[in-house]
Amino acid sequence: MTEPVPGRLIEAAPGAFVLRFPLPPSLPIPLQVASPDGVRLVTWVLAGLEAGAGEGPVGLLALDADDGALGGGLTLATHFRDLAIRPERSAVDALGAAERSLLARALLSAGASGLVPLGRLFGLVEAAVAALPVAEDAPDLADEAGGWTLGGTAIPHGLLFRTRAGWGCARVVEAQLRFGRHPRQRLTLEPLWGAAPEGRPERSFALHAHGFTALTVGAS
Repeated sequence: MTEPVPGRLIEAAPGAFVLRFPLPPSLPIPLQVASPDGVRLVTWVLAGLEAGAGEGPVGLLALDADDGALGGGLTLATHFRDLAIRPERSAVDALGAAERSLLARALLSAGASGLVPLGRLFGLVEAAVAALPVAEDAPDLADEAGGWTLGGTAIPHGLLFRTRAGWGCARVVEAQLRFGRHPRQRLTLEPLWGAAPEGRPERSFALHAHGFTALTVGAS
């Protein structure tokens, strides 16, 4: 294992961190946190890879960590070799707007296990999430007869949404499909954090195992 690289540790909430570190020339792909115990890799993204990036490529790790587990740094298992990182605590402004945008997309694509950590990390990426575009042909999420329905047949594992009460996230535990010219799903939801899934959604995202879809607002 090579000499430790420096990093910046940004705390979004108790137990939720983003670790920012310069990438070695090998551009290692993160696999998991090898040590210490009590630290879990939620998702990751590589930034600064475009031509002309001033600082060079960096890695961003979204981490769940037990109290005090990151006091001595960590060892990251990668596709190339283990990478030791020794971070220093930094303010939240250590992440630039472009990095927050990349991190937002990675968090929305982190799978079912990433739904709860998303809530603790959301303050770092809220503005970036709100700025994500919606395709003209995107499915819609509507409030119908006291419950939410989603257009299309692609069943998500979770929903991220904003109502008048604020942002919230829920797990999709059941989807009743209604087929026809315009298929729809009536969703049964388990609230996980934030606002309750009720009322007319102002913004919403269907979260899938390997991606997400920004939804349009359906008629209510």
